[in-house]
Amino acid sequence: MATELDALLSSIRGCKTYDAVKNRLATITEKKDAATDPDVVRALRDAQVYALVWGVFTVALERGAPIVAYDKALKALEAAKASADDKILEAAYITYEAACTAHREAQVADNNLINDAIKSVTDDAAKAAPGKNGIDAIADAAAAEMASADIDHHLASQNVIYACEGPSADPYAEYYDRERQIRNITSPVRVACAAYVNEHVTRARVAAQLKQSLDRYLLVWRVKTTGGGNPLAEQGILESIDEKNGTFVLRSTVYKGQRTTVSFSDIGSIDTSRTGSGALSSAIAPDWRKVDLGKWVRSDEYYKHKSA
Repeated sequence: MATELDALLSSIRGCKTYDAVKNRLATITEKKDAATDPDVVRALRDAQVYALVWGVFTVALERGAPIVAYDKALKALEAAKASADDKILEAAYITYEAACTAHREAQVADNNLINDAIKSVTDDAAKAAPGKNGIDAIADAAAAEMASADIDHHLASQNVIYACEGPSADPYAEYYDRERQIRNITSPVRVACAAYVNEHVTRARVAAQLKQSLDRYLLVWRVKTTGGGNPLAEQGILESIDEKNGTFVLRSTVYKGQRTTVSFSDIGSIDTSRTGSGALSSAIAPDWRKVDLGKWVRSDEYYKHKSA
């Protein structure tokens, strides 16, 4: 089924317009509704989620073209003003006016369209059953992230995002313009992906990260703080993880038998660089002191040598 799914996802990536994506999605949904094999149903569900996120991308990509055309027309108008050539200035002004009109009209239409595309995603995510232990919700989120990763890869492979762009005399300006365009395109895609992230997905992701540190010493900075707003922390050996209830247990290396249970939702950040309680290093770095002719030792070793 993997080969068939790859071909299906490739056909979605081949859709250049939102309408084309919607038509492809309708076909996928029809096949999924008729399927009985669980593996086939899951693969087609992955394709559904992928198509919904890709649809958001196509709309975001389409709405960027008028913005780029407007920016280009504005720069051309500024250059024409500096040239002091009336014919060039008139032509640039006409182009600029047309770009402004197209930009305004596109903004209204595209904002409605992008909202519709994102709503399709959020509605789908809201009605989707999480499955036993959230397994289907986790798979949905993975499919959405796969679409997002493919979108990032697609954009990164393009030397020019929009065909109307011309060569720039300033490579730095060209680079930052391109990066800004990519951010504008991928921002709604991130919103779409976030719709599939629920408590099941969050727990699975946190658990997967924690499993990499099982039996290691952790310093966990908590979300909760003291009454004065100071950060709270727990530390110890990561002894066990309860993914179902969203908690994990740290075993103290200082107090025998002491264990602390921490909720996934209370994790602010995790420091895995420590091997025990206390500071990572001395608060005051040791300097060097002379103990004999041509012999120097660190200051924290000085008195050992003096007493020897």
